Amino acid sequence: MPTLLDSAGIDIPEHMQGRSVVPLLNGKKEDWPEEVFVQISEAQVGRAIRTQRWKYSVHAPNKHPIKDSGSERYEEQFLYDLYADPYELTNLIGMESHRLVADQLKERLVRRMTEAGEAAPVIEPAPPKASGQRKVYENEYRQ
Repeated sequence: MPTLLDSAGIDIPEHMQGRSVVPLLNGKKEDWPEEVFVQISEAQVGRAIRTQRWKYSVHAPNKHPIKDSGSERYEEQFLYDLYADPYELTNLIGMESHRLVADQLKERLVRRMTEAGEAAPVIEPAPPKASGQRKVYENEYRQ
């Protein structure tokens, strides 16, 4: 709604939730998060975060997607490297080589959830899996 009002040249009421994306569309990127936060609620109760490089998701398998809007406990569901795997064919969640990436994304996800008014949940890590020759370098964690 704030975007529609802003586009029409109408002042956005202070009490209105959200903000206009018009400045972002006009190239003003300051004060915008580096990631997208997604609430999944049609087929499952889940949350996800997407950066330029990574997509990380958690879900609450014991919650009903229609009756429950959230959960106090989630389990890691997937992690994709969008640079190396843009079609999301290889789920990296649980891979030992990607544990630090998942941990950093988990922190960012919890921060975004609390900013949206949710209580900070417990997120259970995926069972560890051997990663073979896969490796993530330190400068790649924050992308």
